[in-house]
Amino acid sequence: MKTRIKIAIVLAIIIVVGFFVAQQFFPNPKKSFEQLVVKPVPNSIGTIEEGSFRTMDSVLRVLHFQISKTDLQSLLDSQHFAPIDESEEFKQWDQNSKSEVKIQKEDYLNSWKQRIHELTKLDVNFTKTWQIFVLKEGNGRKYFFFDTNSTEVVFIADAH
Repeated sequence: MKTRIKIAIVLAIIIVVGFFVAQQFFPNPKKSFEQLVVKPVPNSIGTIEEGSFRTMDSVLRVLHFQISKTDLQSLLDSQHFAPIDESEEFKQWDQNSKSEVKIQKEDYLNSWKQRIHELTKLDVNFTKTWQIFVLKEGNGRKYFFFDTNSTEVVFIADAH
């Protein structure tokens, strides 16, 4: 009888540990969307691709999906996202001058494209037609990148 109880306890522990390990190694993009963006997930959203990168003091989480223009506008308005300030965002460190220099929109988008691919292994193809909205929260920022010619969206949560 005691052996059966011990086996049942061991099996329960294995199931609980397995559940937590599965959540860590097999993310659920829909749940991530609900945590990072809004709950419930709007009906116009189909497949969500997810990628993330974590260090001791920062996290980058990326969601790539399709959404209707109406639902996207509703999300931007309800959460108070604003168009990025190009004078603040379109900068990068110049090693030669040892200062920040202004960059073009294409360079800004390419730097995000490379960062997303290198850190999360997601492939996105930003072009000039993409618009960018931002929401600053504490030590982080949330971004919506969206293509004005399609329903493609990239959501980024970037915290340091």
